Amino acid sequence: MQRFLHLFTALALLGLPVTAHAVSERAMYAPTPRYPPEERADHLTGSGAFALHIRADGSVERVETLKSIGHPMLDRAAVVAFREWRFHPHDTGWTLRVPIRYVDGPVRIDSSMSRRPTPGWGMLITVFSRGK
Repeated sequence: MQRFLHLFTALALLGLPVTAHAVSERAMYAPTPRYPPEERADHLTGSGAFALHIRADGSVERVETLKSIGHPMLDRAAVVAFREWRFHPHDTGWTLRVPIRYVDGPVRIDSSMSRRPTPGWGMLITVFSRGK
């Protein structure tokens, strides 16, 4: 988990347009969702939540929308990234709920990004439209 935090802090310092926090201690691979260029240009923002149904082998079986971000293309970008996530193997399949928000503007850290998630939830994923 520390490696993810260091990685995303480094990306933020480099001014890359997208950042996020570690999702779960079990995550091996968790690419940050993209901010689609057209939605970025239109300054679309929003927040939502998704349930990742994870197989025992750590692959994502399916992604369920719990709360739409409010824009279909942002929902789609989140789902595409979440389908690629991989977790450490587990005894059985399980579900992780992930909150996400798309923010118009430069990378900035706020208190919501450092809150510990409640059980069964991953850390808040924040995708910014611009670096620095």
